[in-house]
Amino acid sequence: MNQPEHEWRIFVENRAAVIAALERGEVDGILPAARGFLDGFAEFLLENQVMQTLAEFKDPRARRSIPMVFFCTGLVYKPLFQLRSLGQIGSVLFRSPYILRQLGFNARQLAQGFYQTPEAQRPFDPEAIAECFADVKANALFKHQQQMLKILAQRFPAQLRDGLWVMDSVHFHIPRGNHTPAEQFKACVLGVYQGSVVWPMLWQCVASDQAEVTVGQTVLAAALKVLPKGVMRHLLIDRGYLDGNWLSRLHRRHGVQVTIGVRDNMQAYNDLIGLTRLPETVWEAVPPPDNHREPAPERAVSYIETVTSWDSCTVPLAGCVIRDSYPDQVNYQVLVMTPPRHASNSVTAKDIYQGRAQRWTLEEVFMTLTRYWHFDALYPCRLGVGRAIAHFSLLAFTLLGLYRQESDEAETLPTLNAGPPPLPLPERELAVYAGPYFALLRTSQIIDLILMHAEIWTNRRSDIFKTLSRFEGDP
Repeated sequence: MNQPEHEWRIFVENRAAVIAALERGEVDGILPAARGFLDGFAEFLLENQVMQTLAEFKDPRARRSIPMVFFCTGLVYKPLFQLRSLGQIGSVLFRSPYILRQLGFNARQLAQGFYQTPEAQRPFDPEAIAECFADVKANALFKHQQQMLKILAQRFPAQLRDGLWVMDSVHFHIPRGNHTPAEQFKACVLGVYQGSVVWPMLWQCVASDQAEVTVGQTVLAAALKVLPKGVMRHLLIDRGYLDGNWLSRLHRRHGVQVTIGVRDNMQAYNDLIGLTRLPETVWEAVPPPDNHREPAPERAVSYIETVTSWDSCTVPLAGCVIRDSYPDQVNYQVLVMTPPRHASNSVTAKDIYQGRAQRWTLEEVFMTLTRYWHFDALYPCRLGVGRAIAHFSLLAFTLLGLYRQESDEAETLPTLNAGPPPLPLPERELAVYAGPYFALLRTSQIIDLILMHAEIWTNRRSDIFKTLSRFEGDP
């Protein structure tokens, strides 16, 4: 069965059109008004083709009485309203006319069956969402986010201008339920570095025990396939992604420079530390790590111009040795970096070392998502549902972040790595909806208009109340 063709759009504020409709006795809803970030955010999603891309999500259902876009949008908005479970969606997102407006509904669609089917059953409930996403495969989420990445790269080129990307994995646990087993999975996340934050741009959910280097190569290949050439210039990854042949291919085929840590059981690790013991070695002091150890170590870095003992990596490598000196011991870490796109660019130990701190920014994003977005606080559910909740939470974080970054709010925020904004509160006005328009009016203004056209309102009383009751949701 094909998805029904319905027009959908965000309400537009038009005071004159709404007043004219009130004078004709034509109104779709009169509800408490609320102003907040959601008004601009909903328009932002529409203007930047996000809603259109969500509408293209492959629908796994045989019976499609409601477009897939609203299931997807519901899960995008779930963390914005700080809802811990799908069960809360039914009493918050799908029963609040104000929020329905933010999700892209208008009153005409409610009457046409986007919210209430011809059989008078409401398909937009928590059980319907769970049934829908239970059958969605991990690869479908991945492919759809690849489409979203392509759109975001087109719409937000400034955010990709510096070409610095970070990749790491985050783990999820679904607790055991009465009828569902406990599940584990992880998401390998590729994000673009923005200073105080990394925006997750592409991710793949896989089994927890799948090798990082395997899923990492899949995610990066998918990203490079849709990103404009040259947008990804430098990639920061940790030791779990070590593969010399892969790093060589990234450099030769795509011009991607890579900074990565070296394991302590590798020959290159021992060789680089050995080279720093030569008398001509130069150490540069850097701030000590924030590892809560007392006393803090004295940290220094040293640059190794050429690394030759990693046989599987066939492109030139430079190295950085990190030395932490404690009163009773000395600890080392080793980073290596493939050449920059332009070989003439000089590199120092601090250049390589800086990548380590920048890569850690993605870990801080994961901590923010855990603490303030509760994106890993999954309840007992089927694996497909858990993956979908994690998937759309990552997408919500990025979309809201891009919206904030494009708005005046960016100038006042101490960091973009933050939790959801405060929820909007009702104000003194009432929101009056008429067709695709709304306006904020005082109660006295609405009563005055109704009394001035009392005869029209009396004659249309039955139709008006039928429309209003439908728009208000459950009686």
